[in-house]
Amino acid sequence: MSNKKELLAVREKIKSKKPEFLQQDYHKKKRLSKRWKRPTGIQSKMRHQFKGYRRRVKQGWRSPVEVRGYHKKGVEPVLIKNLSDLNNVTKDQGIIIAKTIGTKKKLEILKKAEELKLMVLNIKLEEFFKKVDTQKKKKEEEKKERSEKKKKTIEDSLKKAEKKESLKNDSKEISEEEKKAEEKKQKDEVLIHKQ
Repeated sequence: MSNKKELLAVREKIKSKKPEFLQQDYHKKKRLSKRWKRPTGIQSKMRHQFKGYRRRVKQGWRSPVEVRGYHKKGVEPVLIKNLSDLNNVTKDQGIIIAKTIGTKKKLEILKKAEELKLMVLNIKLEEFFKKVDTQKKKKEEEKKERSEKKKKTIEDSLKKAEKKESLKNDSKEISEEEKKAEEKKQKDEVLIHKQ
């Protein structure tokens, strides 16, 4: 284990000095991408490795073979996409939970990882659990607000309906009174014509 720690320290030292490998003339032309591409020009100063020009990719910048692909905590990372993937993980491996997984499954995986005492590399557990709790509380509050709004709108609509009905009833009463008045006039007219 101490040998692995030393090698990780060596790797860190190498990576701290490692330059950013960019395509030749990347800074001059907009159409060139930032990725590495080997210089091939006949008169290319970068290909000839002249002083003052960009560095080329070489084997010397690589990390030691024994720790290649290891996480900086000294464990081999394993990508986890579901609960069944945890069964294949050993104690000397660390788990990385895929970003495509939702919070519900993430919680299940994290609880199982805690039971198995596995190291989680890409999530800080306490912060994640706090974040999930705050999200749950926020959702519940929003749900309550929505239900209260719904109740208010229903009550308002009922009140409006009652007002409309009362207006209709008033108009019906008026129309009934008018009808009675018209019938009375007609009867009066009939009586007047008979005399």
